[in-house]
Amino acid sequence: MKTKRSIYFLLIVIGAAIMGIGDYWITKEYALSIGIVLLMFGIYKTSQLWNKEE
Repeated sequence: MKTKRSIYFLLIVIGAAIMGIGDYWITKEYALSIGIVLLMFGIYKTSQLWNKEE
């Protein structure tokens, strides 16, 4: 269970990093799109873990 949390946390961090500095590697629109998808997926899966604990 702890590994899932760390993976989802990494998704959130990577998504935020891609949104912030991804325009140096790829087009800004693509960086924002990929970053927001990773960020929202990480947040969604993390919130699903919180609901299972209760």
